[in-house]
Amino acid sequence: MIRPSPAGKFLYVNKVGSDGWLQARQADPDALLPLCKYTQVTLIETRNGRTSFKVGDGAAKGRTLSLSDANAAEYLGPKPPAPTPASIVVTYGKYVEGWVSQARNGQRLDQQMATLQVADITVQVSMNSVWGQGFTPLPAGEYVVLLPDAPHQRDMTRFYRRVAPTLQYDQVWFPIRHGDNSRYVHVGNLSDGCTTVLDLARWPDIHEALISHRSPDGKSVATLLIKGTPEREK
Repeated sequence: MIRPSPAGKFLYVNKVGSDGWLQARQADPDALLPLCKYTQVTLIETRNGRTSFKVGDGAAKGRTLSLSDANAAEYLGPKPPAPTPASIVVTYGKYVEGWVSQARNGQRLDQQMATLQVADITVQVSMNSVWGQGFTPLPAGEYVVLLPDAPHQRDMTRFYRRVAPTLQYDQVWFPIRHGDNSRYVHVGNLSDGCTTVLDLARWPDIHEALISHRSPDGKSVATLLIKGTPEREK
């Protein structure tokens, strides 16, 4: 049965799971693809209890996917992202030896600290905590923060919820355009040269501050300005 549907209408992923993603089904092959919050979709039709749509941005751009009608009504909505990138400013601070991570069972980490500001949020971040293995803090300069690429492994961050029960969206990592794009803005206590948000409870707010923005080309969410000099560089 086909029910009337406003074909061509733009909607957005306005709700996601606690990991930060909405899983939608593709027809061929029959598999699930993840969509991040505020992904734009164009409705196609409603048929036999499923709503199909074409994805407008992100890793699944151009794919035709579907949700059950009930999930489409719950997770898709009219609210778009802001049409300009968010602005992140990171300022280098102290190098702290033996910083204790309670979430990592008291592990002591040598952290190159910095302060991150986005919107009205200010948090402490680590710019590197693994030394002598090729990881280094990002140099000062301007960078682009891209749309999240895919859900990252839950065993890398989910355990942080033991000490931060309000932590959500931890499988959303934002790539930084640099080299092979393997540096990220993400939540955690351990940094392999990433911008790692140490304040676990603030990550949902930071996630929203970033994911709710898009650059004009739809490929990025924020600009990142890194200021100052790390006390330890390698």
